[in-house]
Amino acid sequence: MALDYLTLLPPTGDGRGGPAYHDKRFALLAGLEEFKTAIYVDADSRIVALPSLGVFPSGISVLPVVQKSVADHLETCGSWRMPFFVELARHLTGNSDILWAARWCHETLIAITKDGGESRFFTAWALAADFLQARGVYSGEGGVIGLAAACAGWSVDYESLTGLAAFIQHEGGGPKDW
Repeated sequence: MALDYLTLLPPTGDGRGGPAYHDKRFALLAGLEEFKTAIYVDADSRIVALPSLGVFPSGISVLPVVQKSVADHLETCGSWRMPFFVELARHLTGNSDILWAARWCHETLIAITKDGGESRFFTAWALAADFLQARGVYSGEGGVIGLAAACAGWSVDYESLTGLAAFIQHEGGGPKDW
């Protein structure tokens, strides 16, 4: 995993930033090597207690922060990204219709549960990350994750992580001095 991070991803600008933009996929892939479900918790989050976790549905689970299609979210937040996502959707699927079906996936807390579609999901995520980074776009990771989920044939579960989320403080911008 660390070797892939250092050798496979192109640097940006002064050599920092690009590889870390879509780094969540490496952590999730590593977790799925040994477990049926991998849960990613954003680095700038604090887990105050760990509740008992039940069984997660197959595919992807995210927090219900944004419950819109990728296209609907881009129309209201960061519309400058829409042309890039249209081009990306065409690159991944042959047309842009998927943007209105794929769901935006808030990226601070993600669970992936194996069902056989994870290879398609991670392949699409890698292709999308490279595609956008080659165009200098370092925004919209939730849209990329949503497109990858749609490419894997997954619907997005917005319910399963809400119990865990109650025990996580997302600190946005990094750790805080207490």
